[in-house]
Amino acid sequence: MDSKAYQLVRTDRNIQYNVYYAKATKQSTTLLFVHGFPSSSYDWHHQVSFFTKLGYGVIVPDMLGYGGTDKPLDYTLYAHSLVANDLVNIIDGLNVQGPLVAIGHDWGAFVVARLANIHQDRFGAFGFLSIGYQIPNATATYDEIIKENKRLYGRQLFGYWDFLSEENAIDLIEQHYESFMDLLLAYTATSINKISEIGGFRPYLLQDIHDPLPNYLTPEEAKIKKEIYRKSGIKASLNWYKVVRSDLDREDASKIPKEKYQVNKPVFYGRALNDWIAIPAIFDSSMAYTPQLTIRNYEAAHWVHWEKRDELNHDLKKWLEAL
Repeated sequence: MDSKAYQLVRTDRNIQYNVYYAKATKQSTTLLFVHGFPSSSYDWHHQVSFFTKLGYGVIVPDMLGYGGTDKPLDYTLYAHSLVANDLVNIIDGLNVQGPLVAIGHDWGAFVVARLANIHQDRFGAFGFLSIGYQIPNATATYDEIIKENKRLYGRQLFGYWDFLSEENAIDLIEQHYESFMDLLLAYTATSINKISEIGGFRPYLLQDIHDPLPNYLTPEEAKIKKEIYRKSGIKASLNWYKVVRSDLDREDASKIPKEKYQVNKPVFYGRALNDWIAIPAIFDSSMAYTPQLTIRNYEAAHWVHWEKRDELNHDLKKWLEAL
């Protein structure tokens, strides 16, 4: 991605974001791509290349705590509704004209969901990859979520949230950085299943295991991803886990009226059928709140926008054209 296309945009709460922005040319629509963990705007380079060639505008921020964006250590600043407001500020700061479509992956999908709840009028449609749309969780605690997942799926699924929200997690991650990144980039069932249980992540890192890279990720791409994340720093990005491990996520969600839960705009859901954590069934009940829903299934694990990039880009193109 061309470094000259990045701009620094300051939000209403005085947070500076590093944002890749290409204006729309042949199309009127601008696409907002929102990444998750452990990532940066570079994660979307396949989509940026594809859609800018078609004339779409693209906005791709380094999200809060990542890349060239500010990295506050106060986890309360990472509440999903606050970050959603930041993205609207970015759009206004860039003076973007024309229709907007927000597309999110991983934690980015959570933020896009909050955009759909509190800024639905600003967007023409919403896209969710791997992580489907979820209504605000105003009631279930982390412990309750863990127990329910164990009952339904035989695993705790999100046990790794516990480790990543610990104050000293950063020390072990930095000591075993290559193992940490290889685990998340490779996303193999064997390794992911181990960290899905509470208490599983720490012993995994201590073994210093190095999962082989998947064939859809070139060594150069993996090197770039690792260098960006290491260079920009890891500690602040762990605040995304402190939000959901604490009561803050429920407190933030409780402020959203229930009448805002339904998304009355077109929604695209790219289901990653081989995602060992974000099991598609988790999102079925919330997807009922998206009556204008388009679902596409991919034989892919978590990083569907890398693994099935050509198929996904084609499907998104068709969906956007139908809008």
